[in-house]
Amino acid sequence: MVGKFVKIRFKRYFSGQSLWIFVGKVMEFSENWIKVEGKGLVFTTGQVSVKSPIEVDDGIRTLLIPRENIAHIRELPNSFDLTNIQTERRGLRYYIVLEDAPDASLGEIGEIA
Repeated sequence: MVGKFVKIRFKRYFSGQSLWIFVGKVMEFSENWIKVEGKGLVFTTGQVSVKSPIEVDDGIRTLLIPRENIAHIRELPNSFDLTNIQTERRGLRYYIVLEDAPDASLGEIGEIA
């Protein structure tokens, strides 16, 4: 898994908690931790004046994530570009648009709130 691009969806522990996704390149991987360099995507709720409720981090950062906080991990293609993350809505779902693989689901509108 080291050196691969991934999409990590974090567990949510209470109602109203924002849906948080992290995409990036795996730097280290162990039984208890995963170190990833990438960007976070957060779903915003309420009055949003932008075209999408998804906020993408401006810069790349490194996170050390406890595996117990991860809901799931999806491997992304090696061609994934962290500097140009494109999202789109189809029906009730949001996706990260991928060129060399099926698009990666981010979540449904009902999950956002």
